[in-house]
Amino acid sequence: MNHPHSIHFCKSADGTTIAFAETGRGPPVLWVTLQYTDNDLASPGPASKHWMDALAAHHTVIRLDMRGCGLSDRKPERMTLDAWVEDIEAVVNAAGLSRFAMMAACTGAYAAIEYAARHASRLSRLVIYGGAVRGRLQRELTAAQRDDALAALQVYESGLDGRSEFAVTFRRIFTAQFFPDASAGQLEAHDRIVSQRMTGAIAAQSVRAFYDLDLSARAKCIDTPSLILHARHDILYPMDEGKRLAALIPASRFVPVESHNNIPLAGEPAWPQVRDAVLEFLAAGHGAAAPLPVFRLTVRQADVLRRVAQGQTDKQIARTLSLSPRTVEMHVSAALKALGSKTRAEAAHRAAQYGLF
Repeated sequence: MNHPHSIHFCKSADGTTIAFAETGRGPPVLWVTLQYTDNDLASPGPASKHWMDALAAHHTVIRLDMRGCGLSDRKPERMTLDAWVEDIEAVVNAAGLSRFAMMAACTGAYAAIEYAARHASRLSRLVIYGGAVRGRLQRELTAAQRDDALAALQVYESGLDGRSEFAVTFRRIFTAQFFPDASAGQLEAHDRIVSQRMTGAIAAQSVRAFYDLDLSARAKCIDTPSLILHARHDILYPMDEGKRLAALIPASRFVPVESHNNIPLAGEPAWPQVRDAVLEFLAAGHGAAAPLPVFRLTVRQADVLRRVAQGQTDKQIARTLSLSPRTVEMHVSAALKALGSKTRAEAAHRAAQYGLF
């Protein structure tokens, strides 16, 4: 699919050269990713092209190469959260954006969260797919998991660089964790693009920078209507991290996706659902749309409603949870009220849609 396409350059606050591309026509959407992406400005790879085609059919899509990557300055002096946000600010100004939607994928979520906390008035909509609010070392890890994370940092620089047999094998294994369902051809195409876009040293600096981030307090400051999507079976970014992010952003909606991949590939069954959800959400932001509804259930209400969705009767639920049938009925009634639903089926569907159980 061909769309109008152009590449531009601007200077970030510290003088670093940043490249960005504009594709398509329509309301602007700024796409944000950090490192290890195949979203080449001239020719996106198998993990990105279908996203760009879908978005550019309805929007002007602005994509930037973050510092150290692609056509931007390959040897920047700083690789920090503040620097990444400054890069976004520079592109927003250079592209002449006054109000726009932002979509971030994977590690791009960190820069997007901080930008949205600082500049919420500029954003009409915020979409985050497969992201997290906390870096890996800020999550609840076992001693073994923490050791694994620290050990991985030691091999990123050599493992993600060059065309040696070790480097190619390491990158293939590393990429397969993001896309377990990718074909050998897709993994090879992704690696071919990524290995040319950055050095192992830059990739390692990026990883070290976001491993120690915790943007929980910043996420609470975002008042932009937000859509948070996350694969149920993501290996690197557990779905609980997506739920945590959605719970922190006040005007957010959470959508669980039945997928193993960090972001969906074009051929998998989840892709049409994800594409339509994102496009509908962005379309609702063109006017002065009301904020998305925010639903809350207690742990017990969610537990009871989940069993209702499974087809259990009040008596069966009562026996399982050691409650009286009357108490179960009260929890169901409270859940219906909290979800604005008239029937149990409607409430169960809405709870599942919003990832509440």
